[in-house]
Amino acid sequence: MHLRRQHLVIIALLLVSGTLGGCLVAAAGAGAGGAIYINDRGVESLVATPMDPAFGAARAAFAALEVTETKTKTEQEGSGERRELSGETSDREITVTLRTEGSSTRVEVVVRRSAVTWDKDFARRIMEEIVSRSK
Repeated sequence: MHLRRQHLVIIALLLVSGTLGGCLVAAAGAGAGGAIYINDRGVESLVATPMDPAFGAARAAFAALEVTETKTKTEQEGSGERRELSGETSDREITVTLRTEGSSTRVEVVVRRSAVTWDKDFARRIMEEIVSRSK
């Protein structure tokens, strides 16, 4: 019964996103951190953990997937914090953006293959690693 309800929610999201012209689609993997959503260039999720553990999970995901860390950046945004972690593989540039959202952290992963090509599958793999390591 619960699984059927989850499917109906996903179908409703697909219909709404198609109606509004957006590219937000719920992806499989709605674990402890919530659903993983595909957007125009990558994926995003709300991870149910504060910034520091989420950022550590992002770094651990980079290591697990053999992404070389190239840059980090931290800024204050209103009452919260925004951190950016950048890295690369031989053929991709990866950016993970984390924003404080209450006691949770909103995470967005973008993987570029070229100036106009994104790798959403690899972005989802990185996000799945972040979510699983944030528990």
